[in-house]
Amino acid sequence: MKNYLKTKTCIIILALSSIPSMAAASPNSLLYISANDYSHSVRLLHPYYDYWFEQGPLVEPIAFEALKEKLPDISMCKANETADTIIRIKPSLFYNPQMRVYHGRLVATVFSGGGNVLGTYVGEAQQQGFLSVNHATQLHIQKVYAKAMQNLMSKFEIKPIERNGNAENKLPCGLVGAQEEAKINFY
Repeated sequence: MKNYLKTKTCIIILALSSIPSMAAASPNSLLYISANDYSHSVRLLHPYYDYWFEQGPLVEPIAFEALKEKLPDISMCKANETADTIIRIKPSLFYNPQMRVYHGRLVATVFSGGGNVLGTYVGEAQQQGFLSVNHATQLHIQKVYAKAMQNLMSKFEIKPIERNGNAENKLPCGLVGAQEEAKINFY
């Protein structure tokens, strides 16, 4: 019985001592990529091949690494976190089979913590390549997204925002996706 109480007391003390470390400071910036880019596949057309892929898993590491250079305290938006700046990345890709060219486009919209749009930046790129086996096609898609992100980062500027400690006035990053545009995409 004594060992049981000692064990229980140790567990409670450890749990209570870890609570302050869980409440770490929230990041100043969050990167948001729509859940649709992770769950809905995009189809690249070719006379002999069709290639289906999700854009989110390919764009996330490229965008995160590029933004981390300018904003070292950036984090991915996973739920309803709040931050001083929320950056939404919207990818799109088109393949021209006659010219064998991938056309990539990334649109970054920067929101303040209160939900105001601070700016919209567009990065575009082209990559020569065939639409063939999965690994080669995925490599070409990653290259075109990396070039588009590099183009976007050359235009991207973020001004320091006055820190507002009041979390009640901040927009949760999950609500940024609720402002989606129409689903018609000709590009």
